Amino acid sequence: MQHKFISIQYLRGLAAVLVLASHALLYPLLERDLAFGRLGWLGVILFFVISGFIMVVVTGEGRFSAVGFLRRRFIRIVPMYWGATVLAAALALLAPHLFKTTVYDTGQLLSSLLFIPFYNPASGGIHPLYKLGWTLNYEVFFYVCFALLAFLGARARVIWLTVAFTALAALGALLQPQAAIPQFYTSFMPLAFCAGAWLGLATLSGQAGALSRAGVAVALVLAMLGLAEGFAVDRGSFVEDGFAFAGFVVFATVLVLLAVRFERSLPRVALLEQIGDASYSIYLVHIYEVAVLAGLAFTLLNPADIWADYVVALASIIGGTVAGLLVYRFVERPVLRLANSVFGGRRPAAAAQAAAE
Repeated sequence: MQHKFISIQYLRGLAAVLVLASHALLYPLLERDLAFGRLGWLGVILFFVISGFIMVVVTGEGRFSAVGFLRRRFIRIVPMYWGATVLAAALALLAPHLFKTTVYDTGQLLSSLLFIPFYNPASGGIHPLYKLGWTLNYEVFFYVCFALLAFLGARARVIWLTVAFTALAALGALLQPQAAIPQFYTSFMPLAFCAGAWLGLATLSGQAGALSRAGVAVALVLAMLGLAEGFAVDRGSFVEDGFAFAGFVVFATVLVLLAVRFERSLPRVALLEQIGDASYSIYLVHIYEVAVLAGLAFTLLNPADIWADYVVALASIIGGTVAGLLVYRFVERPVLRLANSVFGGRRPAAAAQAAAE
């Protein structure tokens, strides 16, 4: 892909900020809040739809090199994630009082670094040692499945992915496996990648960019219905509910569709583009910023005061975004350059462009 979709970068930034906002709002609460929890889940689903879209668009209509694809994916996500995981493990070992649901365990650390799902008793779910990494486990699963179909054309590749992920989700719903690995891989979550992949196909064919005004209107109605349904459904499963997931996938898919449709008419806003470029860093490091800033703030403020909660949450959102921008500039970009020079066989100057893939 020679063209960098600025609108997609905006959406990447939005997805990261939604996750950040969710954690900032939830931090002082003693009880779970459905709306705040779903806010972060929506951000994750948007990330997944964007990922499916980007993978189809960057690999094009024909076959591609599976090895080269996986190498680029490794460079893009693994070094930063490993760094965040090792940092969390070190802090959990040396200063366990800093964490609520992170406990050091060598076996968990190794499984986390290898992207192997497991039940984490500290967090009460299928989470790696660094809890945020559960989304990366799904990303790696999608990348591997996508690479296995590299010998096919784009349409056949997307069809087979959709069939496979739908079959796995159906098995999960039917059998309700309890073990961590089968439960994780038979989830409905990978279907969000499929939604994005179909949008990628529509973009390659020119259909997404040529959406009519009537089509835009219909899409907007569907998006609003999906968003309302995603936040309204509460069947006792708190955040991860299949019906709510369907609504959020519709909303996220429409956002990406409209981003492609209006790509050429959207203004280029440098700050929004920078936040999009830094979205991975924002996602990985924001939890530290939220914990530190909110922890300090609530030594002075009363967490039972709802207005104090909102003020601290707003400060955490701004602070988490700034922290992500700084980490992107001074950590992620140098790491990308180094990883490309070691593993990519590419000139260091090309590392920044890899962030757009």
